[in-house]
Amino acid sequence: MRLCLSWDDGHPDDRRVAERMAAHGLRGTFFVPLRNVEGRPVMAMSELRALNAAGFEIGAHGVDHRRLHMLPAAEMQRQLAEGRARLEDMLGQPVLGLCYPGGRHNAAIRAAAAATGYRYGRTTEMLRLDCGQDPFRLPTSLQLHPHGLLPLLRNWLRQGGGLSRLLRLAQVWRAGSLPLAVNSLGAEATRQDGVLHLWGHSWEIGEQAGGWPQLEEIFASLAALVPPETRKTCRELVK
Repeated sequence: MRLCLSWDDGHPDDRRVAERMAAHGLRGTFFVPLRNVEGRPVMAMSELRALNAAGFEIGAHGVDHRRLHMLPAAEMQRQLAEGRARLEDMLGQPVLGLCYPGGRHNAAIRAAAAATGYRYGRTTEMLRLDCGQDPFRLPTSLQLHPHGLLPLLRNWLRQGGGLSRLLRLAQVWRAGSLPLAVNSLGAEATRQDGVLHLWGHSWEIGEQAGGWPQLEEIFASLAALVPPETRKTCRELVK
């Protein structure tokens, strides 16, 4: 089984997530906009460089986290190109990954991302234990957030449905808690020699009752389950 952890929005609490991941020997990717039109703070340049120096991949998340599918074509392309170019200037190295803000994408956005020089685009499609066939539609397994049944059903339906994903949805719901759901999906991914891709927003962790202790429990469980050589960044998943 391969494990990937990815985090969206570049919130300063990403530093705390990265610290706890590093303590458990976990790896992953942080997708960062240059600023956030929704008003949430974004990490400073020095903080991004520190994360990158610690071995985490930094990916783009647009210039200011606007939903790309709602923008005119020229502005959508600017969001993709400028978001990448300015991160590259900050880091002094190529930025190859993109997470679509809000998870919203279409064929035109995917084509523009490829033309801009990205190598992959991560989606918010959940309930998958594979990387898919298209690197610009990289799916995930589960958001690290205690969703109720309705958001899970919406994600299942909006992202194409499918029996295997529906069965996995029931599996997550029956688990009864986020750590147990992660353990259940991890066991299935191990049996299938698949991919367990967990993603989240660090700013949401502090808003959850017991969010940080629960995240620590999940990280400890993952570190015990997954050998170090199979812990990946998003870029490494799509090589």
